[in-house]
Amino acid sequence: MAASDVINGTDVMVFMSPSTGTTTWTVIGHATSHSLSIKMATRDTSNKGTANYVTKSSGRLEVTGTIEGLYMDDDKYNYEDLMTAILARAPMLMIFGREASAGVPDTTTTGKTHFYCSGQFIITSLDATFPDQENSTYTATIEHYSGFVMNKLITS
Repeated sequence: MAASDVINGTDVMVFMSPSTGTTTWTVIGHATSHSLSIKMATRDTSNKGTANYVTKSSGRLEVTGTIEGLYMDDDKYNYEDLMTAILARAPMLMIFGREASAGVPDTTTTGKTHFYCSGQFIITSLDATFPDQENSTYTATIEHYSGFVMNKLITS
């Protein structure tokens, strides 16, 4: 793999859409870091026939993520907007991926394949930090609600 094929984390954005059935996306403002975690639970299938060995079978997938950013009052999907979303307790459509143009997610898969994923998520925690003489920041934790897919766009 050539070094030019390595995805620069700066290029990966998180886009949100407040309603289903829409193609209107907004980049989460002043984000500094994102993470996406996919974990699979396992089921113990050990029995008398497996002797001294524990055996496992695959179980359910759990998808979670974090969004970190600078606390700004003048940007779309800033801390106040994320607070409104968590208080509404409603899922939001989200895309993790590259930006094609200002505020527009790149959802093409032609040519070189690149990473993006989409699905419905709910915000499960929202924290703000206001340190002395430093930038104020926020951290949002999200959990999968439904419809998570890779390299395909979810619109509902």
